[in-house]
Amino acid sequence: MRWLAVLYLGMQGSYAQTLDWQLLGSISNKVVDRLSTDKNSYVFIADREGNITQFSALGDSLNFYSPAIRSRLTILEAEWTVNLFLFSADLQQFEFLDRFLRPLTTIGNLSKHGFGVIKQATLGNGNVLWLIDENRLSLIRWDFRRQAILQEQPFSTVLEGDYHQITGLAERKNLLFLHSKGKGVFIFDNQGNPITQLREIPDVDLYFSDDYIYYIHAGEIHRVSYVANLKESTPLPKTTYKKIVVSSKSVLLATDNGVDIYALHPGW
Repeated sequence: MRWLAVLYLGMQGSYAQTLDWQLLGSISNKVVDRLSTDKNSYVFIADREGNITQFSALGDSLNFYSPAIRSRLTILEAEWTVNLFLFSADLQQFEFLDRFLRPLTTIGNLSKHGFGVIKQATLGNGNVLWLIDENRLSLIRWDFRRQAILQEQPFSTVLEGDYHQITGLAERKNLLFLHSKGKGVFIFDNQGNPITQLREIPDVDLYFSDDYIYYIHAGEIHRVSYVANLKESTPLPKTTYKKIVVSSKSVLLATDNGVDIYALHPGW
């Protein structure tokens, strides 16, 4: 694996580093629509009907979950709490599962909570959900346990430009990341105040870690440090990979029908 650091957002300096891909395991013949991992490097895969399979860090099948009403998941998050967070924009429904894929809480019929059409959602700190309401064109911070809106900000007050198609939302380390088609990634503090915009991020699947944004584009893995303002890239071991997820121990690279699990290099 060869990393090439390039200038990004005004940073100066570059370096190259050669690393080796070490394959730890593979998951084959599995439709990969959504991919996530947890703090123990377990792998979670959702297919296009919302069925979820849990695998070990080496790719052994462990648990399976099939929802009562099957629908494609918009969000599958396993990284940041002891539970899994699921969101289906088609069903307008949130769901929480435990680590064995047992249902804990379901919140459906979101219109009864005063929302329009929710297009994106992510779990934040302190029992809070960040929501994108397409009807109200706003960013909402919602306490789902108290069912109370803590704040609501119209796009016109926090986003540059008149039109935004939000394709991703994530909170990491008290920062909120909003991926807007054709406009890159907007970064906010945990109160929804704008900090900066990373315009160079393309319209592809993104993975947000504590310090980096990872994505696959033009046959390469790209890693952007939003702390150091540095972008790095390395060629893919296989050009068929479309998604990347990084855990504390491994790098998951996925095609439409499987996942390869590689050892995490110390430099990551």
